Amino acid sequence: MSSIIDYPLVTEKAMNDMDFENKLQFVVDVDAAKPEIREVVQSRFDVTVTDVNTQVQMDGTKKAIVTLSEDDDAQEVASRIGVF
Repeated sequence: MSSIIDYPLVTEKAMNDMDFENKLQFVVDVDAAKPEIREVVQSRFDVTVTDVNTQVQMDGTKKAIVTLSEDDDAQEVASRIGVF
C-alpha cells in the first residue's frame, strides 16, 4: 500500500471494530509514528482520523488502530481498499 502501511488487518476483532466502533486496523512499519500513520491514512483514503493507537505484537509487527470521524464510514473505506 505505502511505505508506512503494509496491509489492512482482517480479523474478527478488526471486523467488529469496523462495524461497531468505526475503526480500521492496519499492519504498519515498526518505525512509523502515530502522526505519520494519521497523515498517510488521511491523505491516501480521503478520511478524517480522530485517533491512532498502536501496538507492537509478539511476532514483531506493529498494529495501528485508526478511529475515523463520524462523517466517514469505516465499512465504505474498507470496501474501497479491497478488504471485502
